[in-house]
Amino acid sequence: MVRALLDGRKTQTRRLATSPLRRCEVGDRLYVREAYSVAGVFTDVVEVRYQASRGASYTEQVEQVPVERAANAAVTWPGYRPSIHMPRWASRLTLTVEAVRMGPLKSITPEDARDEGVDRRSKKVRQFWLFGATAEQREQIYLQACPWEFADLWDSLHSDEGTRWDDNPDVVALTFRVSRGNIDQVPA
Repeated sequence: MVRALLDGRKTQTRRLATSPLRRCEVGDRLYVREAYSVAGVFTDVVEVRYQASRGASYTEQVEQVPVERAANAAVTWPGYRPSIHMPRWASRLTLTVEAVRMGPLKSITPEDARDEGVDRRSKKVRQFWLFGATAEQREQIYLQACPWEFADLWDSLHSDEGTRWDDNPDVVALTFRVSRGNIDQVPA
C-alpha cells in the first residue's frame, strides 16, 4: 500500500472500529511506517532506503536525514527492518486526516474502494476489462470491480473470526491527504 500512497492512488484507509485510529479527528497527522533500512551513517546525514521503492530511481528509494534527527541510527543494510520498527525520524510520508467515518465494512462504495488504492492491474480488475472498450467504459468497469478487489485485500489482512469481509465488521474509514516528507518537517 506504500506504493499506492507514493503513486497517488491511495487517499483512504479502513481499520477495524477497535483500532486506535478510531480516535482520529480531522486535522490529525499520521506518519506512514514502512519497511526500511539504514544504508549508512555519515558525519552529517543518515541514509535511509525504503523497500517499497526498491528498483526505483536512487532519489526515490533513498532519503538523507540529518544526523541530529536520527537518534541512535545504526546501519542495517542490506536487510530491511519491518515497518513496525520504523522510528518516526525515518518516515518519508505524512497523512493529514480530512474525514473520519464509522460504519459497516460493506458500506464501501466503488469510489471508496478505488481511493483505498486498488490497482488497475489487479487480477479481478483485469477479468472485467473489455477488449475494445472506450476509456470511459474501462473506468466504469474498474470502479465496479474495485469493491471485490478490496474485499480480497481485506481478507488477506484479516483472518480472525468476526473481522473478515463476509462478517461485515464495523470499521473506521479515514480520508487523508498525502504529503511527501517527514511528519516533523511537513508544515501543519
